[in-house]
Amino acid sequence: MLLSMVVLLMRRQLALNLKSGMVRAFAAFVIVVMLGAALSPYREESLTPLRRDVLPMILVFVLLAGQKRVAQHNQQRQVALLAGWSIIGAFMCRTFLAVSDWLQQGVQNDVYSIDRAAARFFDFFAIDATLMMPIAVAAILYLVMNRGVRALLLCSIAVAWLLIIVSGVRAAVVALGLVTLLQLLPWIWRHKLSALLGIAVLAVGLVASSPERLARISDRYATIVSADTYVGKEAGYSSFYERLSIWHGTLEMVAERPLLGYGLGWQKIYDVAYQDGYIERWTNSDQLIDRAVANYFRPLKKGEANPHNLLVQMLFETGIAGLFTYSLMLLVLLWRALRLLRQKTKEPAEQWFAAGTLAYMTSYLLVNTMNGLWLGAGATLMLLAVSELLSDRRASRA
Repeated sequence: MLLSMVVLLMRRQLALNLKSGMVRAFAAFVIVVMLGAALSPYREESLTPLRRDVLPMILVFVLLAGQKRVAQHNQQRQVALLAGWSIIGAFMCRTFLAVSDWLQQGVQNDVYSIDRAAARFFDFFAIDATLMMPIAVAAILYLVMNRGVRALLLCSIAVAWLLIIVSGVRAAVVALGLVTLLQLLPWIWRHKLSALLGIAVLAVGLVASSPERLARISDRYATIVSADTYVGKEAGYSSFYERLSIWHGTLEMVAERPLLGYGLGWQKIYDVAYQDGYIERWTNSDQLIDRAVANYFRPLKKGEANPHNLLVQMLFETGIAGLFTYSLMLLVLLWRALRLLRQKTKEPAEQWFAAGTLAYMTSYLLVNTMNGLWLGAGATLMLLAVSELLSDRRASRA
């Protein structure tokens, strides 16, 4: 990618629109992240994710959004389609690899009982698929495609849903279930019989995988509406209260470095908690929430403790400045998607991008209430770059 960028720069075929709100927000975000890594007391640990995650992100964005030749020949639609299909292709490949891992581990297992080192594709599949699947569903709804491709994509979505359900990841099931229902609501109303058939096929797949497994799944997802999940059998102790305590403890750390945070890499939260004396203070505190966060950290090793929330994690890694600039990028993306949906001239590719983006962002925000995926969410970066291409295309048509 770096070589391609250098070649295109030498040939003067790269030109970002510096007046674009997206480009300015992206540049501001990159500057903030680099400053945070450079000034972090954990500089060495911050520079590794900067090199691994941010630099490739810059290259992809510039290569996709800044090609003069694409703008001159009005080929943004083709590039946008290629970028969208690359997300779908990654989703289908990831589904196949996750199925392979799951079958090798045994269908009685979920993500909490597998050998994670031997099943890394199944391990995080539920969260990754929650982000990619809304774009695949939007493609089926808005694009004209070959029947074979459509059938293959439908099968991939059905298999992915089966894997997500058996994985036991509640946040993924809730987020993706709500988003998929909203996406398919008009279609379900028009094709009630087909919808019921699809639900029946999924149910048969779950039962066939293992009756014992189905009972365990039912018990796990029943906790979503259980009072014990939020209140607990003992006063103050529940799964939800544990998350609240983690957020409370992380925000206490953030208060020491509110502007730029501790630099990229959430894994350092373990070091901050121990080296800066937070664990000792929480352990000796008379506040229940402090003791709860100490109880969370103590049995864990470095790399296992994490903030479990996108907003809290970004504040920890990049501070208020990073969260603000990242939010600006997402707001520009949402605004452009809404504008495409409202335009009078409706092209299938643009409608797919707009509807897929809105569904993706809804799922992204929902699942990140309990997770922290931002630099790792490659689809987000792809949508940001495509929105810049389509915005430039609209401007050239005007």
